[in-house]
Amino acid sequence: MILQAMVAFVVLPALGLAVVLGVVYSAARLWRSVGRGAASLPRWVRSLTVEPSPGAFNDSRDVWSMPKDD
Repeated sequence: MILQAMVAFVVLPALGLAVVLGVVYSAARLWRSVGRGAASLPRWVRSLTVEPSPGAFNDSRDVWSMPKDD
């Protein structure tokens, strides 16, 4: 009788608390790693990612006018 009460009021809540803390810790770690993006992935997985395109090509002639020859 006392052993059943101890299991019901001490062991089961302790196990439940351990499970809840484990889920919260895992969710927080996943949230942080998602925020860091590909930098947080292992090296072999990062090699599989595709780099974003740099956009339109732009060199100095697109911005500054070329000097005219005299």
